[in-house]
Amino acid sequence: MPEGVEIRIMSDFINKNCENKIFEKAFNVKKGNLPEEFKVSDNQFKLKADFNGKELLLFIYHDVTCFLDPLRISVFMGMSGNWKWVKTSEWNSTKFIRLRLDTIDGWSLLLYGLYMGPKYKIGGFSTKRGPDAIKDFDKFKSNILDNLNKKVFDKPICEAILDQNYFNGIGNYLRSSALYYLDINPFLDARTTIQKHPQIIEMCRDVQLKSYEFNGGQLKDWRSPFDTDYEAFREWVFYQKGNSCKDGTGRTFWYDPKWQNFSPYNK
Repeated sequence: MPEGVEIRIMSDFINKNCENKIFEKAFNVKKGNLPEEFKVSDNQFKLKADFNGKELLLFIYHDVTCFLDPLRISVFMGMSGNWKWVKTSEWNSTKFIRLRLDTIDGWSLLLYGLYMGPKYKIGGFSTKRGPDAIKDFDKFKSNILDNLNKKVFDKPICEAILDQNYFNGIGNYLRSSALYYLDINPFLDARTTIQKHPQIIEMCRDVQLKSYEFNGGQLKDWRSPFDTDYEAFREWVFYQKGNSCKDGTGRTFWYDPKWQNFSPYNK
């Protein structure tokens, strides 16, 4: 957590609060909530958020009258990253802040998180990410089909589907749900699975759209800032249900018990 759906919701949250705001300062916040101002613009600036799978994007617009030639800040949310919109006078009541952006009228956007928390980089990270299934499904699909010869597709589909070079945005609860609802052997190698069941590619999009209808995964450390039917989401998601195992990356995978004898893990 969070997965691509939650990143999209975070971008919605940021845009909702920042739409009509003008910013003036940016701070890198060090351990102990010690702010250190850094320059992102010679002038006051506007801010917009976007998403690319598990990567959240902030765009700093130097001209408050138009949205041209922005500075890009890429944010990786880690395991516990989240955002708050607070009065600037109250910013220090939030712990483990990493980034603070102040408006001219007394509000602040905060990026925070404790263990394995978020990090950001101006310009973007070097880690490659494939196309986003929600924003550009055709490219998402072709990126997978055109690269089926790659070694990653030798792995079981339940493991390969976490590779962000190809399945950008898919994380732990989304993979379990996608494979469960397709009712296919999650331990079959990814190449064979995709050739026999190409609908898995569409499901990588559809399972995210379905979760987005619920306003994201209401699991463990993260709760959506928007109204959500928590019980309906829990009923739908296939997570912490059925059988589980540790995959080759050490992550817990949940699956239909009928596939137990096919599992290459925990043997």
